Amino acid sequence: MNNELLEAIRLANREFQEFIEQVAKKDEKEVEPRGDICRLAKVDLRLRTVARFLSAGFAPSQAPEAEFEVRKYRKNLKTLRGVMETLQSSLLVEKARLGNVRANMQAACAWATSLREIS
Repeated sequence: MNNELLEAIRLANREFQEFIEQVAKKDEKEVEPRGDICRLAKVDLRLRTVARFLSAGFAPSQAPEAEFEVRKYRKNLKTLRGVMETLQSSLLVEKARLGNVRANMQAACAWATSLREIS
């Protein structure tokens, strides 16, 4: 395996593991959209970096260290899929909550406007 590809996979594994741990330790009701978006951007960057190396023809070697990193990378990708589904459902719940807040605020605004008109 090319040293650059191996290093990219190591970095991806490290960052994927951090992302998985951060999302897993959060309470289901605790949503931090800006932080999640930044973390997702890092994950996306690592996925693209590894994909670029692989599409350029770099191939994994048979070295035990390289095989270990590739297996870990594949395992992290499978875990990421589950984490993404959990994150997606959390964000959908947050979106619904914000929709309710918006509707309540619009109703309060309409009430205040009508109260002003009556006064």
